[in-house]
Amino acid sequence: MNAPMNFPAPSTPLYVLADSVDTLALVDQLSARLAQLQALLAMTRGNAGDVFRRMNAENQEHYLWACGMIADEARELMGKIEGRGFAGVDDRGGRERV
Repeated sequence: MNAPMNFPAPSTPLYVLADSVDTLALVDQLSARLAQLQALLAMTRGNAGDVFRRMNAENQEHYLWACGMIADEARELMGKIEGRGFAGVDDRGGRERV
């Protein structure tokens, strides 16, 4: 069954970071989300952008909304990383991250 999900944006977070999450996991998540955002935005310009511009306005809006949500998550992850004073060291074992 493919039932539509009609609900307003929640006023509270849908997920929270585990208290035990290490900084490297945050960096890895941030890196993944930025790579995803880069790939999505690559489809909005140049020759690939032609397909995007042919999408109907509602789909373009949803696409860019998804990009915005990823950017917001990246900003939040960066804030958490900066709050820990991360300097490229893996806090799970003291290894330097390359």
